[in-house]
Amino acid sequence: MKENHGQKLSRSMNLFDVVCLGINGIIGAGIFLLPGKLAAVAGPFSILIFAICGLLCLAIALCFAEMGGIYQQTGGAYIYARNTFGPLIGFMVGWMMWLSAIIGWAAMARGLLLYLRFLSPSLSEGWTGKIIVTSLILGLGVLNFLGVKIGSKIINFFTISKLIPIFFFIAFGFFHIETSNLSQIFSFEVSNIGPAIVIGLFAYTGFEYLAIPAGEMKKPGRDIPVAFFIAILVTTLIYISVQTVATGTLPGLAQSEKPLADAAVSFLGPIGGVLIAIGALLAIAGVNSGIALTGPRNLFALSSDGILPGVFSRIHPEYHTPYVAIGVNTFLTLILSLTGTFEYLIFASVLVSILQYIPTCLAVIVLRRKQPDILRRYTVPGGYVIPCLALITCFWILLQVKLIIIIATLGGISLSLPIYYSRKRKFCLRENRTDILLDNNDE
Repeated sequence: MKENHGQKLSRSMNLFDVVCLGINGIIGAGIFLLPGKLAAVAGPFSILIFAICGLLCLAIALCFAEMGGIYQQTGGAYIYARNTFGPLIGFMVGWMMWLSAIIGWAAMARGLLLYLRFLSPSLSEGWTGKIIVTSLILGLGVLNFLGVKIGSKIINFFTISKLIPIFFFIAFGFFHIETSNLSQIFSFEVSNIGPAIVIGLFAYTGFEYLAIPAGEMKKPGRDIPVAFFIAILVTTLIYISVQTVATGTLPGLAQSEKPLADAAVSFLGPIGGVLIAIGALLAIAGVNSGIALTGPRNLFALSSDGILPGVFSRIHPEYHTPYVAIGVNTFLTLILSLTGTFEYLIFASVLVSILQYIPTCLAVIVLRRKQPDILRRYTVPGGYVIPCLALITCFWILLQVKLIIIIATLGGISLSLPIYYSRKRKFCLRENRTDILLDNNDE
């Protein structure tokens, strides 16, 4: 099998597929757990915390939207950093995106067992649990190998399926809200706002997956900016509604470890708890399917540039998918998922998300000054105000992360540098390859 010469990725994702990819990347298991943690920190004001976080995250997402309207190749934040700041910064961003995807997929696969335990403890224990995790990872790997259209349809299915229990929770819960539980919505401790916003922002990480498979979208220049806006808006409305219902129906929300399930039981009975548990399982499975699609594209983009061996950018002649990259990601994820817990690595994964946001937000400012005439299919309004707000948000979040996690993450970046410099010559030879340059005819 040859490299990707003569083979191209299939542009088969429409706007609905891209929106579902974004919503699926954001809404995971977090919304089923965070309402209680937020209530413990901010009380009823936690409802407004999600509104604040939505605005802050929208500022970051709009920067991704502007960059996604300029560069329409597979790779997302890696492409933006590489084309703006050069191959070294681009490689660092791409490398960490790839590692984060593998770690995140493995952790989410393991997380599936935690929610299976709610329905049937025997399913999450011993070899039964390992077989379930293995089947999930290998199954998603095979389905994504068979084509991005199949992979995107799976994501669409999980996105819609996991939203149904949430919508039921919101629709039925609104009729059981005790207004007295919301009376202190504007009462809060100023010192608690910072930690509450950090918790809320963590619930939004994952939206960046939306831009990664740009090379497989029918109209990336048009769809990426629109999809970012829709995904953040829909997610914010859902989060605010969920937090309102949870706060209004469950007086002991701050003490609950499974807040949505407990709240649902209070107004729907035991069936409500089962419904929410199923929703949580679908949410985790959905995140798994999203990472299974986008993760290999990070490896594909690095390989296409020559910074990693060309074998990883091979495209299957029949299915038009990066089949070697899919195989490598699936194998490494399977190994990680079967060899321990990942709590520490999850925090590192979140930190890596923030680290890839920063170059993207900076790139908006730099490109406006260096290349003011470059074709922009979308421009963030308000001049430099929103990109600067996005940068401030990112740096502020970094200040909230434990030093040991920052050191470990920087260590992960430094380990990649020998690989970069060992292949630097071949990488530079491909700096001008045609598919990295913007195709202005692709609208």
